[in-house]
Amino acid sequence: MKSIMTILLALALASCAYRIDIRQGNYIEKDDVDKLRQNMSKEQVAYVLGKPIIEDAFNQDTWYYLYHVNYGDGRPNKRIELTLQFENNQLKDLQGSIDKPEDFEKSLDL
Repeated sequence: MKSIMTILLALALASCAYRIDIRQGNYIEKDDVDKLRQNMSKEQVAYVLGKPIIEDAFNQDTWYYLYHVNYGDGRPNKRIELTLQFENNQLKDLQGSIDKPEDFEKSLDL
């Protein structure tokens, strides 16, 4: 009986020490950002990255993507930011934590 109580106590203490990862915002991967090209429409960008977490109410041509992770295991937090600029419904520029794709200025039109 004593060994069962010891095991239960150990499990209870171990479960208190475990903390989950807390993820917030748009999950952004470099592979997805690498698919973006200048002159893509807003609909095409939303298909690749999803809808932005923040759309500027005063400037419909700026989209903000944010992704933040608090790791429960003690690793440093991770934050990714991406700002997209549109002009006439076409992607013109992007900047943020992920570098601009190498082929960003190559057109998708053949």
